[in-house]
Amino acid sequence: MDEFAADARPYPLPQHLLAEPVRDPDDGERIIAPDPRVVVLPDPAEVFVDDQPWLVRLLHPLVSVELTAFDPAWSGRVHLLSPVEPEEGLLGEDTSAHHDDFACENWISFHVENDGRYRFLGQRRFFEIEDMEASGEQEDPSALYETYAAADAEFTGTKARWERLGALVWGDAQDPTRQRESWGTDIALVDEIGGEPGYGNWHEFPPPKAFALDSSDPAAPVLRLADGRPFTYIGGTAGYPWRNQGADQILLFFEPETRTAALTFDWS
Repeated sequence: MDEFAADARPYPLPQHLLAEPVRDPDDGERIIAPDPRVVVLPDPAEVFVDDQPWLVRLLHPLVSVELTAFDPAWSGRVHLLSPVEPEEGLLGEDTSAHHDDFACENWISFHVENDGRYRFLGQRRFFEIEDMEASGEQEDPSALYETYAAADAEFTGTKARWERLGALVWGDAQDPTRQRESWGTDIALVDEIGGEPGYGNWHEFPPPKAFALDSSDPAAPVLRLADGRPFTYIGGTAGYPWRNQGADQILLFFEPETRTAALTFDWS
């Protein structure tokens, strides 16, 4: 199904999404219906660079957002991703040996190529399954592989439901390709576009060294590059019901001069 359904309401692409006087500028906009500013369940081939094919199994692309929706001078798309890991705890919690300036506990970042695809800036072994396979040190890898298999099955079911219904709905426990009965169809594709990221436990985890987080105003934390250039908060969405497991909120930031995208996760 075409993500941009014929009956989707048209939107202009203002320089700032939240210029409407009826909306508090600190609040983002909730997107439920198909919208020309977003692409739902984008093809991974259009999300990740060709020479990092291993990203496809690690990160599920949920929604792509057009950067021109924030500034007409910007180009390409940025992507809200749901990591398959962790089984428990935080992303990267068990791979501290492979943290660096661009990826650390609860944070990952990417360069947005000119074609809008992501290039991961961290180390491949930041992800537990990649570290496990490279080192061969885990005695029983079955639990981690089972986590990945279950997540892939759930995500495949989400794609099937979207193609059939054109809506994001909860999947049936026995058959994830079918809608869970009586669970509704008004689930947001994006919980918020724009606005402020707001308070959450995500900013209790320091970002990688290439970035700095100013939490002096806990209601409106500001992510910056280490040299002071600020990121724009693109928006956020929950990791579920895209899959049964996922962060309570996936937050996406973008810095236009370096074309850096940063993702972090709230587990409130």
